[in-house]
Amino acid sequence: LSFALAWSEVLGASDIFIGVNALDYSGYPDCRPEYVEAYQRMGNLATRGAVEGTTPVRIQTPLMHRTKREIVQLGLSLASYYGQEPTA
Repeated sequence: LSFALAWSEVLGASDIFIGVNALDYSGYPDCRPEYVEAYQRMGNLATRGAVEGTTPVRIQTPLMHRTKREIVQLGLSLASYYGQEPTA
């Protein structure tokens, strides 16, 4: 997230997307909604665009509350490739 926050500031982008999941996060504290919300608050205090009100930081977590099944179904609906790349 820190790299994405820095890069978003360079690009002048407000939205940062991350694929964290709170349902199957295996104990990683940075996959919890509270962590993402706190990081977003910090980003809005730490970036020039947010402080000046031109580009507020919004961390998007489209997979946060989805089950594995729902994530795979979403990927299939978007024509994501789930196969293994051919080896040489």
